[in-house]
Amino acid sequence: MRIIYWLIVAIVGHAVCALGEPARLRLIIETDAGGDPDDEQSLVRFLLYANEWDVDGIIANRAAARNGENRNPERTGLGIVLRLLDAYGQCHPRLVQHDPRFPKAVDLRARTVPGYDDGEDAVNLLIAAADRADSRPIWYSDWGTDVGGATNNLRRALDRVWRERGREGYVRFKNRFRLTSYDVFGPHTEKIAPPFPILINTFQPPMDGKRWYHRFSALTSKAGGFDLVRDVLTGHGPLGALYPTNTTHWAKEGDSPTFIYLLPNGLNNPEEPAWGGWAGRYGIEPGYAGRRRYWANQMDGWNGTTNRDNTLARWATALQNDFRARLDWCVRDKAEANHPPVVTLTGPSERTVSHGTSLTLDASSSRDPDGQALQFEWFHYPEPTAYRGEPVVIRNSNRSIATMVAPSAALGEPLHIVLAVTDEGSPPLTRYQRVLIHVGR
Repeated sequence: MRIIYWLIVAIVGHAVCALGEPARLRLIIETDAGGDPDDEQSLVRFLLYANEWDVDGIIANRAAARNGENRNPERTGLGIVLRLLDAYGQCHPRLVQHDPRFPKAVDLRARTVPGYDDGEDAVNLLIAAADRADSRPIWYSDWGTDVGGATNNLRRALDRVWRERGREGYVRFKNRFRLTSYDVFGPHTEKIAPPFPILINTFQPPMDGKRWYHRFSALTSKAGGFDLVRDVLTGHGPLGALYPTNTTHWAKEGDSPTFIYLLPNGLNNPEEPAWGGWAGRYGIEPGYAGRRRYWANQMDGWNGTTNRDNTLARWATALQNDFRARLDWCVRDKAEANHPPVVTLTGPSERTVSHGTSLTLDASSSRDPDGQALQFEWFHYPEPTAYRGEPVVIRNSNRSIATMVAPSAALGEPLHIVLAVTDEGSPPLTRYQRVLIHVGR
């Protein structure tokens, strides 16, 4: 039966591509739940977005929970993950009212395995996922493995494939994966060719004396009036109730950017870390020029300041409002909750025009599934490129149809024009479209 299930998944994935719509990403996460409780915080958020990807696996790699720091009554990593899945299952009847793509808890449980050093379940899962007849790459996220956790299981899978399948099989297997992860892969990252197609470290580096994965808490925990007790812990069902609070930072969630980076909100583009999105903006790690190895070393100008925090802070209210709405979905029927707008752009999302040309930007076909009025904001996002020429003027930037004139100074540098569309619900929800403008003579 499981073979039939995965064949259906593969066929559906290819059918979506054939219809011209973005293919759903395949995703596997590896968590050391049972250590720092922030993994459990991130798991709550992750499960509320399980409708957005094809979740190929959840790996729990800590055999024994850490006494003292971790207070979960379950005392194994697998037990903790399954407890959260049980809570998700209780929310599922309401979640599917809001989006029928939410997977059943039983299906997620079937893909949840221990990744302990004394077993091969996780390694087998990874190899089977890569061998499946599905051409989509697999996004893989390791949420950090500290003392007491097992060896990273993708590393173990790479070791085994190297031994059993030789170089050709190793290359084929390795090229199946895209990583939003700590670098926990030993010699497989740099010493054994080829490098991973892309590796985005959403946790590092420290800058200005601040550790990046700690900044998620500082930048989001109160964004837009977000209140953890009101919006998560109280009256939002069994999953929200399992969100732990005994972390070193309030609502720490240091692992959440690994999958927030992959959310299909119209702004994020997983293949383009330097373009920026809800998880921040990423640049090439020093020493890795020519390779697609990124970390959080970029800075954005916003609200009169220029710093790294702005790469996430500028989107934090929209991000947290979205989280609030998902928690509402756990306890409210569809008619009682808010849902994000559907943004539709007339014309291609990448265009080439001559300098001085007036360009129409039309999103008038956008709609809100709840019938609410929409607010539009078109703006130039300069940081993803080196363009720092004359200001890009967008006329009627707060309407569904706007116009701009392509500046001559933009020759050779694409302009990133972003549209943010926000509804008038409670909480207000935002989705995006990004238009790339190439200016020619």
